[in-house]
Amino acid sequence: MNVDHDSQTTGEIIGAAIAVHRDLGPGLDEAIYETALSQKLRSLGISHACQVPLGIRYRGTTLDCGYRYDLLIDSRLPVELKAVETVLPIHHAQLLTYLRLGSHPLGLLINFDVPALKDGIKRMAQSLSPASTPLSPSSARVQPDAISSEILAGAFEVHRFLGPGLLRSAYEECLCHELRLRGVPYVRQHSMPIEFEGRVLAQTASLPIVVGASIPVVCLCTPKLTRLHECRLLARLRQTGWPFGFLINFNTPDFQSGVRCIAL
Repeated sequence: MNVDHDSQTTGEIIGAAIAVHRDLGPGLDEAIYETALSQKLRSLGISHACQVPLGIRYRGTTLDCGYRYDLLIDSRLPVELKAVETVLPIHHAQLLTYLRLGSHPLGLLINFDVPALKDGIKRMAQSLSPASTPLSPSSARVQPDAISSEILAGAFEVHRFLGPGLLRSAYEECLCHELRLRGVPYVRQHSMPIEFEGRVLAQTASLPIVVGASIPVVCLCTPKLTRLHECRLLARLRQTGWPFGFLINFNTPDFQSGVRCIAL
């Protein structure tokens, strides 16, 4: 990374964003700010592209999670734009995901829905992924069968590769790829009927991943697993009659502390 050049470039981008905010103010849609900022960058001669697709390069395969840079400056500096009242941790995770997957050392998060734009600018640098602790099947608190062992081993590899702090969809996509490589059958977005007082309701529920026809796996990226997460999965188990399922929280420095088996 050329620190002087990047500092100059980020300064120019921030200056352009301030000019956009000064003229348009807060309260508009994100797409309007993106169009205006792109126009300003072009007038300044700053090379960039909008809505650039970004895939996950994982174990020799490019996976598509539908990720797109809002703006990519000089093919190397991502700028994520928001127009929200409150910037949430998931917005930081989104930019961090793009930095790590795209191997970008630096990026900008700019929220236009603020009275003064200086309060909506976040400069982020890529952080190194903490090393995971060795996998221990006992961390799931069950005696694992062959399929459960493959689920845990695959999730461990995903955590080791991506580290914590990214978007949930990245972990889910990579875990499904791990399951495919291991020959483990699974279904995504499994639709399940909901029964109440002996009658099946018109509405259905959806489970993100069901492995081996009867093991639901819920990927999360949250500060910690809570009782609510457990109760949600337990309720689905009661509806299906399946004996157990896994909660896997990838947002932990060590893999073991993010794994929980929920059983009827």
